[in-house]
Formats: sequence, structure tokens, C-alpha cells
Amino acid sequence: MAGGTHHLSFPQVENSATRLNKEKEDIESRLTQLKAMIDQLVSSDFVTERASGKFQQDYDQWNNGAKQVMQGLEGMSQFLKTAIAKHRELDASLSGGAGA
Repeated sequence: MAGGTHHLSFPQVENSATRLNKEKEDIESRLTQLKAMIDQLVSSDFVTERASGKFQQDYDQWNNGAKQVMQGLEGMSQFLKTAIAKHRELDASLSGGAGA
């Protein structure tokens, strides 16, 4: 840290980590619902020789990208949780004082 500035609001960072994880879970739930809808669509309501298969293929590719977004949210949440834990460990370690 070049400037020496250091501030960490544990409750705010914890809330952000929790929110990231919650948003990931919400996206995951919506993706599951969308996948079921698309599967139903291409199996009975949108069946063509080629277009429906291409649509399914494109959706699957999009869905895989969305799953990477969820992994990113989970990773960011975990990063914040680790940052909090490490700062608490450091604070506890330093609380013993210089001569202790």
C-alpha cells in the first residue's frame, strides 16, 4: 500500500460478501428456471429441423457464460470473507502489544 491508507469496515465488507453470495444464489435459481423453460420449448413448442437445435446450442453457450459470472461472484464473496478473517487475525496478533 503505497499511500499508507488503510480502512476496513468489517460489517460493511461482511454485508457485501453476503450480498454477493445471495445474488449468486438468485442468479443460479433463475438460470435453473430458464433452463427448464428452454428445454421445454425446444422439446415441444419450438421444434424444427435445424433452428431449434441451433437455438438450444446458443442458449447452452450463454448459460455456460452465466455460470462463469456466478463463479466470479462466489470468488469475490470468498475474497472479502478471507480479507476480513486475515485482518481479524492480524488485529488479534497485534493486540498483544509491542513487548508482550
